[in-house]
Amino acid sequence: MLSVEALTDKILYRLSSDLEVRSLAERLLHRFAETVGDLPASERHHHAEPGGLYQHSLEVALKALEEFEGNIVMERRKDSTVDSFRSSRNRPRWQYATFIGALCHDIGKVFDLEVRGKGETWSPIHERYCDFGRRVKTPVATWDPEREHGGHAERSARLLHHVLSPEDIAYLGKPRTEHLYRCLAEGHSKGMTGLLSGMVKQADQASVEQAQPAIAARPDSKIGLLIQTWQELIRDGQMWVNTPGAQVWVEGAKTAVVVPVSVSMARDRLKERNIALPPNTNLYNMLRSAGLVESNERGLNVWDIRVQGKHGPVSLSALIFPTQKVVPTEILPTLPATHFEIEIAPKQEALAVAQAEGSTEN
Repeated sequence: MLSVEALTDKILYRLSSDLEVRSLAERLLHRFAETVGDLPASERHHHAEPGGLYQHSLEVALKALEEFEGNIVMERRKDSTVDSFRSSRNRPRWQYATFIGALCHDIGKVFDLEVRGKGETWSPIHERYCDFGRRVKTPVATWDPEREHGGHAERSARLLHHVLSPEDIAYLGKPRTEHLYRCLAEGHSKGMTGLLSGMVKQADQASVEQAQPAIAARPDSKIGLLIQTWQELIRDGQMWVNTPGAQVWVEGAKTAVVVPVSVSMARDRLKERNIALPPNTNLYNMLRSAGLVESNERGLNVWDIRVQGKHGPVSLSALIFPTQKVVPTEILPTLPATHFEIEIAPKQEALAVAQAEGSTEN
């Protein structure tokens, strides 16, 4: 996990192509830090330690900026013209809006806490947390037992006046500012339609699962559902194992799952249940964060393997899992023996293809 300083440096580096934007971002980060102080992001879930809300917010901001780099989404205006994320004038403004939306996506969580000191109770609407702390010296924060789960999302926009300056609003312009408020109001809802919301949601999920890999491995998580679906498909005989043309290759303690075809098969099965998986790249990174797949020191997850086909060796792209994590134990004794070779380094080209395909999936 990167430190707050490292995260800040990376964020500012991505915004540094425009010195005006970098300067705006530095001041905005300071105001945001003053607003949330050392408060946690959750009671017992992710980033529950002091300062967790600020750490999580920075992680989401950085991941959203990384996602923005490859995004070609367009805003269709009311007059049917199009404002592209890639337009030379407005792209930096959309990038800055993405940064703010991601940074502030959970700021409304401060309403889930009761902060008291010297007989006073902090009012987040009226002052920043650090201002209250300086006045009462030793504030004590406790979680409200009656807080509404997920209710913080719609409240986040109510605190933007502590973070946004008139200069920020002037730079963003009306369309980006409106989308920013809409993004925060949509929060974690399933019916999100805003341009920024999708990127923020993906970045939020990545930060959560990176912070607490056990969350990613839970049966009800996206990757938990992915692995359960693979197991169902294997049991049903729809995903083949250790035969020519197979999607799964098992050799001892290691299992190679061929991608992206195996992910597509799981998507099709889950769509029948109205469940959508994140893009392939996000899934692969989530699997890595949960410690479920092998990767190299650069974080590449897709490897080139060679297996024996009907007419000789075949090269495939695959994720490498511990066998017990993917293959139902009851079928292991029935599998024919096989062998696959793993290349020394992950296959860069395969990863690029998987990312390109994943970016178009919902």
